[in-house]
Amino acid sequence: VKATSYEPRAGQVADGLRRMGWRRSEASGEGGFAAGQPRYVFQVPFAGRSLEDIHDGLNQQWRRNIKKAEKAGVKVVRGDLEDLPAFHELYGETAERDRFVPRPLPYFQRMWSALTAEHPDRMRLYLAYHDGEVLAAATMLTVGDHVWYSYGASTARRREVQPSSAVQWRMMTDAHELGAAVYDLRGITDTLEESSHLLGLLRFKVGTGGEAVEYLGEWDYPLNRLLYRAFQLYLARR
Repeated sequence: VKATSYEPRAGQVADGLRRMGWRRSEASGEGGFAAGQPRYVFQVPFAGRSLEDIHDGLNQQWRRNIKKAEKAGVKVVRGDLEDLPAFHELYGETAERDRFVPRPLPYFQRMWSALTAEHPDRMRLYLAYHDGEVLAAATMLTVGDHVWYSYGASTARRREVQPSSAVQWRMMTDAHELGAAVYDLRGITDTLEESSHLLGLLRFKVGTGGEAVEYLGEWDYPLNRLLYRAFQLYLARR
C-alpha cells in the first residue's frame, strides 16, 4: 500500500536513529497497536470543516448508530475524578474482552491530577448512561489544537443502544467546539486480516471518515545486544 503523503524529515529521523544504534521496537504489540507510542494511528481532520461536514464524512453505519443512541435515550455527560472508578470498571471488562493488559485505577487518577493541574480542561472524562447505568466511557486529551481519544471502555450489555458511538460523537462535537484541527483516535493495526481480533476496532475508527497516519513509533537503544534479543523474545512469547 502506497502512502498518500510522506514527510521526508520523518524518514531522516528514522535513518539517523538506526545509524546511532537505535532499533524500532518489534515487541510493542500487534501491528504496532499496543505500543505506548503507537506507530499507526487514525485521525479525522477538523481544520476548515464544519460539524455538519464532519458528520457527513462518517460512514452510513456510524450515522445510523448515532441516531439509534439518540432514539434510545442514551445520555452522555462529562465526569470528574470521582467518576474514574466507574470508567475503570468498564475498562477492565473491555481489557478482558479485547485481550490486553489493563492499567490500574491509580494510573488514571494520577493522570487526571497531573494533567488537570496543567490545565483544567487538559483531560476530560465522558460517560454514556442508559436507564441510569453507565454503558460506555472514554477519556479525551487536548493539547493546543490536537485532541485525542485516549482510552475507551464499554460493557457488552445493551450494545444495541450504541453507547460507544454516542460517546465518540459527543467528544467529536466538543473537540470541534474547542477549535480542534485534528481529532486523533490513536492506535490501529497494520493488518486487514480477518483473523485479527482488533479488526473490529479498526473498522470502528475507519468509519469516522478520517485517514490512517504512520508515526515513528517506539524505538529502543540496546545497551547489551544479547540481553536485548533475549528480552525481545520474552516479550514476544508472553
